[in-house]
Amino acid sequence: MIILKQFILRAITLSCVISSTAYNVSVLAQSNISNGSYSDPRSIRFILNKVDPPNNGTPKTEGGTGSRGNNCALADKKPSLTRLAGNSQLSLTTKSYPTFWVYVPYTSKDSPSAEFSLHDDENEVYRTKFQLAATSGIVGVVLPQQVPSLQIGKTYRWYFDINCPVVNNKDVSTPPSVTGIIQRVAVSEKLAQTLKSANSPLEEIAAYAQEGVWYDTLTQLALLRLSSPQNKDFQVAWLQLLTDSTIGLKEIAEAELIGILSN
Repeated sequence: MIILKQFILRAITLSCVISSTAYNVSVLAQSNISNGSYSDPRSIRFILNKVDPPNNGTPKTEGGTGSRGNNCALADKKPSLTRLAGNSQLSLTTKSYPTFWVYVPYTSKDSPSAEFSLHDDENEVYRTKFQLAATSGIVGVVLPQQVPSLQIGKTYRWYFDINCPVVNNKDVSTPPSVTGIIQRVAVSEKLAQTLKSANSPLEEIAAYAQEGVWYDTLTQLALLRLSSPQNKDFQVAWLQLLTDSTIGLKEIAEAELIGILSN
């Protein structure tokens, strides 16, 4: 199911346990939203990193969405299934248990479910299945703390697959899928000092952006938007970040931000 935005707003200040995946949304955000002080949203400028993708025989992720198929029919003309992170320049996180973000054009009417999996070279670290939302939009998948945490310096590959319905026994279709990479890095001394001196959530996000830590930049800003959907500063910062020509997510920048998927 989908955690509604209103629930996430309450969860920012309260610890929550969601089915078999337990986590504290306030820890994920790591932002003192109640302080009422917000930086200029236009000050967030992401600095691209240059990390080579792993050489483990899996598809490269240099261009487009990283899709491996697109055989689920869509009633409306929508952007294709799109990852918001995971190419070689948008691959870094400092988190042991990060959040993965995907734009899903399909709904529960189009497909019964979706699957997420994380791989360490040839080994599968984690796999789970979700029910899709009633509306299309951007969703997040949190790596649960019941599985091994990401190791610093190690690169992982993840997949998000849509389970397309089979029309008949003779119809064997390739489900739409996106793939991406993620590498955990240690928090640098510079980043630690900047985060410590930050006076607002947007200043923290700007710090991650300046260090080229894309997953954390995206997740922190997404959680702020979910906590305060009407906040214009958060909306401006989100649109500016995703429409940056170096990021390449303009097509889905204005898609609805739905929330965190829960199995």
